[in-house]
Amino acid sequence: MTLRESLLTAALLAATSYLVPAQGAFQNLGFEAANVSGYSPGSSNVPMTNALPGWSGYYSTASVTNQATAWYDGISLGGAIISVIDSNAPAFRPLQGSFSAFLFGGGNGPLYSSTISQTGLVPTGTESLRFDAYVSGAPFVVTLGGQTISMTPLQAFSNYTLYGGNVPATLSGQIATLTFTEPPATGVQPSMFELDNIQFSNQPTPEPSVFAVSVLGALLVGWRALRRRR
Repeated sequence: MTLRESLLTAALLAATSYLVPAQGAFQNLGFEAANVSGYSPGSSNVPMTNALPGWSGYYSTASVTNQATAWYDGISLGGAIISVIDSNAPAFRPLQGSFSAFLFGGGNGPLYSSTISQTGLVPTGTESLRFDAYVSGAPFVVTLGGQTISMTPLQAFSNYTLYGGNVPATLSGQIATLTFTEPPATGVQPSMFELDNIQFSNQPTPEPSVFAVSVLGALLVGWRALRRRR
């Protein structure tokens, strides 16, 4: 190998090593990387790099999209905001660990959706996406690689629900953008979507079993029969 070829190879390797981190694994999926030191609860205009490191935030309508800053422990009374909350937040607490992301959709006048997104490598063998969430108002929307992931409630807990949705096989091992959006409510504002503990799973989302559906049907028949007797 000539000196010129050696220098060219070294340059290509350096460029590759520089690009890999930008296309590496998804990060801060549990939102525990928040750095809100120096900010008081209720602070607005917190940089996304502090509030939700690794994520970008947007407020959007059908015709306008604005890049967002975040709130620390901000709880909306009607407008669209993106917030990171800890145990100091009024009325709400993190779903897991010390921090959770909280998206509110709404607004006075134009109704805005709130979105957080991140681009990364979908782990090879991924079959489903799972996360914990508390939802009120309009249903949240999840996309991966531009494809909407249909989410199903898998298990209900006292203050959140575990959701799961199958990921298209074509996205496994690929670079893709993951987005979570909370639209404005159609009635009373705002819509609320608290999010935590995002995971890529190598297990598909379980379908409701025939047995479970049969049991539910039997319970409904029994309930109707009891009402008729009364």
